[in-house]
Amino acid sequence: DDIGPRESLRALLSLECEVVCAASVDEAVRLFREANPDLVIMDIRMPDKSGIDGLREIRQLDSSVSVIMLTGFGTLETAEDALRLGATDYIRKPYKPDALYAAVRANVRRTLVERRRAAAESELKELRRLLAVQMARMEDAAKLGQKSLEMAHDISTPLTIILNYVSML
Repeated sequence: DDIGPRESLRALLSLECEVVCAASVDEAVRLFREANPDLVIMDIRMPDKSGIDGLREIRQLDSSVSVIMLTGFGTLETAEDALRLGATDYIRKPYKPDALYAAVRANVRRTLVERRRAAAESELKELRRLLAVQMARMEDAAKLGQKSLEMAHDISTPLTIILNYVSML
């Protein structure tokens, strides 16, 4: 929300991460669409819209990205709301840099694992679809083969009779 804490977070995290900052929820959502980040750290108290509103909007755009809610004015109810809406972590200000780094690392890892899982799930769905198509083709081929056997049997009976008459002649 405020430029001081925002810039201190930027300075602290830019040693290990590429950091994009926003002064409002609307700006954050716009930047989120452009940058597709692995982690969002959002203050609960923001100008115009609350961080909880921002969390809702981000969850509509991406359900796998980790979101850490940061606040100096948090209550148990606010923390519960944030976690219920899909925040992956909740940190109270003032925070300890080591604890923040640990939370950032863990949540970035969580996002990357979740995105890999989602990609694998999507690939698995596509493979299942292709397998169903192949099985349908194989069933059609099996039906055609069965019909061919039936037709060969139906033809062989009269041919056998004809061959018997021919051999008698």
